Amino acid sequence: MSLRSFTLVAAATVLMHPTWAMADGGPLVDVAWLVKNQNSVDIIDVRSKIGLQEGQSYAQGHIPGAVEANYLTAGWRTSRDGVVGVLPKPEALEALLSKLGVANDDHVVLVSAGNNATDFGSSARVYWTLKQLGHKKISILEGGQKAWVAAGQPLSTEQAVAEVSTYKANVMAKLNVDLAEVKANYRSSDVQVLDGRPDKQYIGEAKHPKAARAGRIPQSVNLDNHKFFSNGSANLLNKAALTEVAGLVSDDKPVISYCNTGHWASTNWFVLSEVLGKKNVRVYDGSMVEWSSKKELPIAVGKDS
Repeated sequence: MSLRSFTLVAAATVLMHPTWAMADGGPLVDVAWLVKNQNSVDIIDVRSKIGLQEGQSYAQGHIPGAVEANYLTAGWRTSRDGVVGVLPKPEALEALLSKLGVANDDHVVLVSAGNNATDFGSSARVYWTLKQLGHKKISILEGGQKAWVAAGQPLSTEQAVAEVSTYKANVMAKLNVDLAEVKANYRSSDVQVLDGRPDKQYIGEAKHPKAARAGRIPQSVNLDNHKFFSNGSANLLNKAALTEVAGLVSDDKPVISYCNTGHWASTNWFVLSEVLGKKNVRVYDGSMVEWSSKKELPIAVGKDS
């Protein structure tokens, strides 16, 4: 990976108290780790309008050396057969990562705004995407750019330009579940289907604008992804608390994680699989937008009986 030039700009100094992060370059890294390693990793800024606050655009300030790859517009997700937000084909993602200067052996650190749980989901979804491609070294900056600023670290307003690489996907990780597999398994007692949406969407009192019908996949269990975060922030709870929240998730059954478009489902996947180490957790990419569009498929509403 080539070093990128950048201009340092002063930032406010505020004491940061991260909930927890792995100091060894694991799935979550803290600001101190990134400061120490920022010249040897690919920092990808995935911030978009999701969760963004005034004055937080990439042009207004970003972590020095971070390459801009907007979660909503860069090409991390696509639409297919009327379903929004699904995983692009490997060739498209190879082109995106090559443009971003990512080589197969690089350590990628993903940065979101750090304002709330849905914003964190941008990093989690891109992390899942990279892992689906077979990428090995990936981390999320705990607390996002907000944590970086709170720790008194500098920002840059200079556009970071990556040296183009040639990325080759190795799609061996089967982390994605398609509609056919969900249809074949959602009633099975041997599989746990996990709904990551807020309660009102789970019981059918609200729905995503792109969903044809309100409600949930029958027999699914609700685990609102927001429950994994501290006081409405983008900071995950400590590991003991995460384990407690995830107590309803089976340790011995395959888990299919879904939401509306696979965004919140990726957060649940990240916590369960990458942080807590649960095996055989996968994401139903099409989620309720796809499921609800199929008139022949049943939908459950109301509270669990």
